[in-house]
Amino acid sequence: MEERSDTQLVAAVVGGDTAAFTALHERYRARLQSYLRGRMELSADAAEDVVQDVFEALAANDYRALRQFAGKSAFYTYLCAIAIRRVYRLHRRQPQIADPPEEGFPEPAVDETSRNVTAADVRRAVQELPEEFRAPLMLYHFGGMEYREIADLLQLPMNTVATRICRAKKRLREALST
Repeated sequence: MEERSDTQLVAAVVGGDTAAFTALHERYRARLQSYLRGRMELSADAAEDVVQDVFEALAANDYRALRQFAGKSAFYTYLCAIAIRRVYRLHRRQPQIADPPEEGFPEPAVDETSRNVTAADVRRAVQELPEEFRAPLMLYHFGGMEYREIADLLQLPMNTVATRICRAKKRLREALST
């Protein structure tokens, strides 16, 4: 039997096929957990909780979230967008959930006239950025994502993503130059 596409599975779930929902869950549970642990720096337990929350949200209200999936992006991108919003919501409640990785910040080169800036200074400055700037910056620099992917995940226009990353960098320069 030929494996059904994500779009076919979503249509089947919306049509009442609970086995199709199970197939989507089995197809993406581990991949989404891995993404959350690697790219979003969540612990295994936190990643598992977020994945469970994402699939509960998809099933809630007679699969309302699945009915909203328009198929304009890959289903995995849609799942990541839901997961990222859940992580940010959790992050607002527990500010230390997603620290930038220690090894992600090389010691910046400085000239003789500027003050020494350490990786710890950079991490602290990134954490102090408003969420609207920090999220795209983290996804771009530490998630290795392109602007288009970030725009899809955060449901923002691509120009907005570019602007926020630019402003985040400007704010970091300002914070680190004082």
